[in-house]
Amino acid sequence: MLNRFQNKWVGTVAALAALSIAVSGCTRPATDNSEESGGLVRIAVGVDPSYAPIFLADREGMFQAAGLDVQVIQTEGGAAGAQNVVAGTSELSGNADSTALSVMAANPSLRALGVFQESDRYFQVVLRNGVEPKSIKTLGVFPGIGLYFTNQYLASLGIDPATVTLVSTSPPEQPALLARGDIDGFLSFDPWVTQSVNTGGRVVATTGDFGAKYAQWIIASDNWLSANEETAGKVFKVISEASAIVNSDPARAATAIAASIQMDPTEAADRVTQIDFGGRGFTDDDVERANELVAFFRAQGKISADIDPSAVLLSGWFEQNAT
Repeated sequence: MLNRFQNKWVGTVAALAALSIAVSGCTRPATDNSEESGGLVRIAVGVDPSYAPIFLADREGMFQAAGLDVQVIQTEGGAAGAQNVVAGTSELSGNADSTALSVMAANPSLRALGVFQESDRYFQVVLRNGVEPKSIKTLGVFPGIGLYFTNQYLASLGIDPATVTLVSTSPPEQPALLARGDIDGFLSFDPWVTQSVNTGGRVVATTGDFGAKYAQWIIASDNWLSANEETAGKVFKVISEASAIVNSDPARAATAIAASIQMDPTEAADRVTQIDFGGRGFTDDDVERANELVAFFRAQGKISADIDPSAVLLSGWFEQNAT
């Protein structure tokens, strides 16, 4: 039987990938709910281990100890968190760079405050036994960041993506498709990677092997942030402190994850070791990567509105407010 994490794979997929859904779903300006919240800060998260620092801080009372009134709101992940901020039902959200940029394109009042986790190894390339990278003919691909990473991987091999048949899939479908020989491989994350390895597949690369990675950002509306900057900084500082605990004590993080999303602790501990947690401000590299994502998805027709990453990524904000 699939556990809750597996049943809600979109919590991670969408958090890292749901570009196409996000653009059409939210066009209303973010709501200024600073008066309505009364000091309450609602953080929208997905249902997967990538939100470990927030789960840990909530479970262990770290927000409360910092004098904060924080409520963690679980969503199906992906664009849903940022859409909560747009709707005014959350003050903050955690979103992958690809998803955040798509929502920002449709809602220009959203701002990214900084990074709270990133990884160049969470996504892995799996090929069917007997298939070599240079002989790939068919790949399973899910939309958004999955397509972006797949294109980057093929380009790193000197393969024109147009010469490879890309089969639209969801991550849960990929292991069965690979085992049947319907696809030569796919680029995805656990538990789907491990399932495929157990049924005749093998890992041949991680995104880091071809210079790719993703990051997750903390998102807020400009209106709320302008009235609550000190509070936002305190919340992000707690998330950063919790991130250090996750990095140093995966078992402790796994306990918080298991309690928050009913995931097996051993599985949770394994997942968090594939991710680098830690609060930090934006760098020139972050802005450059954001520009590359915008260019790619605009070429794919997934982002139509103008968006300038250097304007919506608040460089220097984290250093000034959350350290």
